[in-house]
Amino acid sequence: MIKLKFSGATRSSIGNSNFPDFKILLANGVKILENFLSSLKTVMHQNIHIINLLAAAILILQGNSLSAQSSADNLRIISLAPHITEIIYKLKADQFLIGRTEFCNYTPAAKNIESVGGYLNIDFEKIVALKPDLIFQFPNTENQRKLEGLGFRVISVPNETIADILGSIKTIGEALNLVDEAERLMTDIEDTLQLVSKSESQRKHQVAALLVIGRQQGSLSNLYLAGPPTYISELWSLCGGVNAFPEVTYRYFPVNAEDIITRKIDAILEFHPDWKLDPEQLDAEKKVWAHIFPSQIFDEKKVQIFSQQFFVIPGPRITRIAIEFSNLVESFVGEIE
Repeated sequence: MIKLKFSGATRSSIGNSNFPDFKILLANGVKILENFLSSLKTVMHQNIHIINLLAAAILILQGNSLSAQSSADNLRIISLAPHITEIIYKLKADQFLIGRTEFCNYTPAAKNIESVGGYLNIDFEKIVALKPDLIFQFPNTENQRKLEGLGFRVISVPNETIADILGSIKTIGEALNLVDEAERLMTDIEDTLQLVSKSESQRKHQVAALLVIGRQQGSLSNLYLAGPPTYISELWSLCGGVNAFPEVTYRYFPVNAEDIITRKIDAILEFHPDWKLDPEQLDAEKKVWAHIFPSQIFDEKKVQIFSQQFFVIPGPRITRIAIEFSNLVESFVGEIE
């Protein structure tokens, strides 16, 4: 049996008027104990509530993490442009690639990926069958409307300028949760462009060039040039050249022989990835330009015809274009001097 003992009190003196009444003491003790138990219960309840909240938060975070990891591991993407496919391979995200266009042939491994047609003749049925989680495309309002109407997530990435190309890398990197990899790729490109760029003080002569992106083979019919607001012209200018039509605001535009004759032209750069020329044919194509230039000033060395694909795919390999242009500018400047 528990014996209650109060200081200074003994069993024989409880009834003494100098000590509090036992019932009162007992009642007060019970009240204090009840308050203590109530406070303890409240604290315990609050702690349990907090613990439950923390446990729930941990479960949610773990669930989201597992869900994100799972979706990333199983991500299925389609590229509808060559520059996009190249970026995906550069970011080492090709394990997610399940579809590409018939023009996406770099890296060579891309040819093993299922083709979904071309830019203008997309095979929508095949895309539906492939069940992609994400589709990257060059901006095309009609294609995007159709694809989104089929329930697909579509991201458009432009590539007309250097800024567009770098922005495309960033956008794709963010969409694939490869932000650090995208940043490194962008930095590498920017460093190379900085290396080949010429400051105003370094430009002894500005090499004015026609930037030809289309013409009929064997003649000067159907001439199309790249204007200043294009990556081709920007890269040429960066390396110390200048567009022969600096005032044009169009990206690509047609010209005729009369338009060209009045211009100061130091170089003619042509980009024809679909041309397969042997040395004799190449020489013949260069001589086509002699029809509009006086023979005494025409020099075949002024004409450079590029058939490599990377010149017309504005993606990570613009660094190769910049290096080619830098070497060309230096050679042309040497001839001018």
